[in-house]
Amino acid sequence: MSLTDSEISSQLLRLYADRESAQILDLARISDGWETDVYAFAVEHGQASGREREELILRLYPGDDAVGKSAREFSAMGKLYQLGYPVPRVVRLEQGSALLGKPFVVMEKIDGRSLGAISDASPMQRKLELLTLFCRMFADLHTLDWRPFALDPSLHETQRPDETMRHQLSHWQGYTHALQFDAFDPVFAWLRERLPSVQFGSPSVIHMDFHPYNILLREDGAAFVIDWTNVDVSDYRLDLSWTLLLMSTYGSPESRELVLGEYERAAGHSVEQIEYFEVAACLRRLFSILVSLAAGAEKLGMRPGAEAMMKNADHIGSVYARLRQRTGIAIAEVDRLISSLQ
Repeated sequence: MSLTDSEISSQLLRLYADRESAQILDLARISDGWETDVYAFAVEHGQASGREREELILRLYPGDDAVGKSAREFSAMGKLYQLGYPVPRVVRLEQGSALLGKPFVVMEKIDGRSLGAISDASPMQRKLELLTLFCRMFADLHTLDWRPFALDPSLHETQRPDETMRHQLSHWQGYTHALQFDAFDPVFAWLRERLPSVQFGSPSVIHMDFHPYNILLREDGAAFVIDWTNVDVSDYRLDLSWTLLLMSTYGSPESRELVLGEYERAAGHSVEQIEYFEVAACLRRLFSILVSLAAGAEKLGMRPGAEAMMKNADHIGSVYARLRQRTGIAIAEVDRLISSLQ
């Protein structure tokens, strides 16, 4: 059962019991996306003659992997902050459910707007400037030292370069099979069959939901990347292909070539064999939607009720069309879903 805003404020106040005359102020829900509930709040404390105020963000994690996601995001953001990569400073991790009913993270609030919202309202020249900033931050992420983010760095250094991708495919397929859902097995087979021909280099830190609405831009021009629940270490093209898919199927199809070209300029190299990873991105998107609709979004660590937000026939149809274009594989379950939404 969800807590009221008043109950959340009262529980948050317990975190600041050691602060003199602490108060929780201005609690407001600011987001309820697929994966987390997000609130803004302020804490004031100190003597009346010199009150101190902190503007903060509360992220609550629902779903089956809530403990893992909260810890993963908190740890990754702390390391990124130390490395100088632009993320909000994390303040506190609570993995238990005693206080707010779910694991949560408290972090600093960035006083800004999403790069996506700013771009939407900007003239073309400004849009292109923001795209350059977006791709430079994306490429910079992929050049960070990945070792602090790997559970066991030695595995990436000693195993064959394609093993990380092989493990990723097995992990995804394990989710679907655990729910007696084998509709995507032909796509998994397609990816495994072609995996030996893919050239791999060094792994990278990957975000796996890097899009303009996950970047906050302050008035002074400073930009910060948020939403690190899917952070991992893998081939950077897995990250890039996900971004290309989202931006070209929710936005205009031309976005794919624009973003890919600008990313290559920012990175200083061409991106080879991206089409293989785009198939993986399509697979991930479609199975997450179908599994969530069939078994509940919580099975994939998302918010209860996120299923309703997934029923976007245009987006699903665009992703499916790209999968079929790349592989020639038809999936009856996806065809039925699209038909039911039209």
